[in-house]
Amino acid sequence: MEVEEGLLKINGTDMASLGCFLYEENAGDHTNYDSLMKPPKMKEYTSVSYRELDGEELPETLLPRYEARDITLKMAVVADTRAGWFENYNAVLALLKSGWLTLEVPEIGRVMKVYLKEYTRYSQFTTIRNTGQQVAGFTVTLREPKPFSNSD
Repeated sequence: MEVEEGLLKINGTDMASLGCFLYEENAGDHTNYDSLMKPPKMKEYTSVSYRELDGEELPETLLPRYEARDITLKMAVVADTRAGWFENYNAVLALLKSGWLTLEVPEIGRVMKVYLKEYTRYSQFTTIRNTGQQVAGFTVTLREPKPFSNSD
């Protein structure tokens, strides 16, 4: 897990210490970073539409603001034994279900305040060749109610 160290922290916990890391289903995919980097949708501007005037009226100065957004991540948990895997998996779920989460991804320079919205059941166990380690993945959806903004 040395390669994954420091890439993903939740509430200050390096997820690699729990045998947890972000994974992609196919070589060359980048769905996790796509989800992390995708800008949130913009909120609609408040406008007024007068029947006797064409179009709509908007404020002179427009202040762009984001809507809340969901972030979907593919996570995997690995351990030397199946019992160790369940221990790591349960620790990861307990952390994810603990309320507000500070999601830190140093590689992209982002810290996000999120909460767990949902997660899928874990995928079938796979044994990593030549190591005997057990690995299985699952998908989590995190909600960021106040997305990162350059104006913040």
